[in-house]
Amino acid sequence: MTRQVRCECGYTARADSDDAVIAMVLTHLETDHPDLVGTETAEDIRGWIELLPD
Repeated sequence: MTRQVRCECGYTARADSDDAVIAMVLTHLETDHPDLVGTETAEDIRGWIELLPD
């Protein structure tokens, strides 16, 4: 199943594994929301992941 996380800014991270989506979101936070870096953990982001049917 495809996994995704949608940011309230409109960015969507989509990949085939939780780890890949988490990495994408962490990179997005660094580049687009630097004020949030360090406030959201990988475990927080894991809870935001939606599963999409293939």
